[in-house]
Amino acid sequence: MISIRPRDIKTAALAHWPIKLTALALAAMLWAVTEAEEPTTQLVPVNLVVSPPAGRALSFRTPPVQALYAGPARELIKLFASPPLIDVTIPDTISAADYILTLTTRDLVVGGDVNVQAQDVQPRTIRIVLDDLARKTVPVVPIVRIIPDSGYTMFSDVAVIPATIEITGPEAIVSQIDTLHTFATELTRVTAPIRRRVRIDTTSLGVLQLSQRSVIVLAEVGRISERVIMGVPVRIRGRRSSTWVASPPAVVVTLRGPASRLAVLTRDSIELIATPPAAGDSTTAAISVSRPVGVEVFPTPGSVIVRLRGSG
Repeated sequence: MISIRPRDIKTAALAHWPIKLTALALAAMLWAVTEAEEPTTQLVPVNLVVSPPAGRALSFRTPPVQALYAGPARELIKLFASPPLIDVTIPDTISAADYILTLTTRDLVVGGDVNVQAQDVQPRTIRIVLDDLARKTVPVVPIVRIIPDSGYTMFSDVAVIPATIEITGPEAIVSQIDTLHTFATELTRVTAPIRRRVRIDTTSLGVLQLSQRSVIVLAEVGRISERVIMGVPVRIRGRRSSTWVASPPAVVVTLRGPASRLAVLTRDSIELIATPPAAGDSTTAAISVSRPVGVEVFPTPGSVIVRLRGSG
């Protein structure tokens, strides 16, 4: 009786291992090629394009469509890279709200040289609901949060370009839309003016078409600077304003904003306003500020005594 030692088995397994690995790789390759040539069937997604009659729109998105194809696996894989197309135009003679769309394998269009055979389309019928086409221009609201870095601040509100977008679709849906919103966006540690393209959130818009699907978001962000202007006059605004005077007649103003803007401001750039009382001949009135755009204005003191000329 011949006995085989474990060491002999290990030695035999490790002998000529490069040749054995090459043989294994070739076997795997031959198996893959054979499988790729083997005929099979596969459901693949279909791009369905439905064009409604002039002046009308689809009320709902069409459901997903698939087609059953037969052919070699390597050919079927091509259909996933370039899905087949069904392009249907609903006749203008259709006046009803409902239309039943019937799909067949004859409607399928495959691009390129693909050796496959269409066997079925699923679903075979689709209910199309039509409505009158409507258009409307609605404002865009930016859902954007900007967090400046330390030592920086925002000197303007967030703005969008364009401020409005035209929507097109079924009248029943268009009439319910009053505003559009961008996708929620957060920008942190910002140290420079913002100009960024942000997509419109179309998640709940269904079949509505937009004149454009993104807007440009703008915001002025810069390093904080301060400047003090002495003796800015306080103006009286109200009935018979010429008969009233402010005490003190001028105050100190601290400006806070971008250095480039602060540098060009003068006393005439800032309007401080006090309002006289509706009754009586004297009152303490808070100073309101008609500030330059993108600049914060802090008058000191923040209020003045408003009195009739010659009184007090």
